[in-house]
Amino acid sequence: MHMELKDLPPQMRKQALKKIAQEDARRAEALKAVERAVEKSKQRAAVSGFDSRGEFEFFVGTVRPKLKSGELLSCERQPAFLLFPPGEFNGEKLSSIRYTADFRLNYSDGSVEIVEVKSKFVKRMQRDYHIRRRIFIEQYARPNGWKFTEIITGDSREDIKAWKGREKT
Repeated sequence: MHMELKDLPPQMRKQALKKIAQEDARRAEALKAVERAVEKSKQRAAVSGFDSRGEFEFFVGTVRPKLKSGELLSCERQPAFLLFPPGEFNGEKLSSIRYTADFRLNYSDGSVEIVEVKSKFVKRMQRDYHIRRRIFIEQYARPNGWKFTEIITGDSREDIKAWKGREKT
């Protein structure tokens, strides 16, 4: 049996119309939530791949303009350098040790700059960073004549959590 609203008594028709209006409002709110999520997704896509706000700001403020002007030929993000290969000592396996910078900038004049962007907080927390940085400089930067630039930002633990959490919201 098929009924239409006009077939219902006035009180039931009123209840049905109210229920339909509530369902329409719920659907409209769900649609708005989807639209907000899509917009956030677009914003995240603009900064995706950057581990920190400092890296993102360095790329947007320094690297991108130099690429556009031709001063930079290329920019490699997250280049990894092998410091020590895997090995074995006294029967114990030793894993390889790498240093991963934030950027490798190849300039049009042939020079190379390695850039590390770190917050004060992360620099303190990565206890082996100073050692890996020094080994990298002695094994790669100095022998190749590369420039090494370290940019220290003032990000706090909360800033870092907020940046990392941007993809979860």
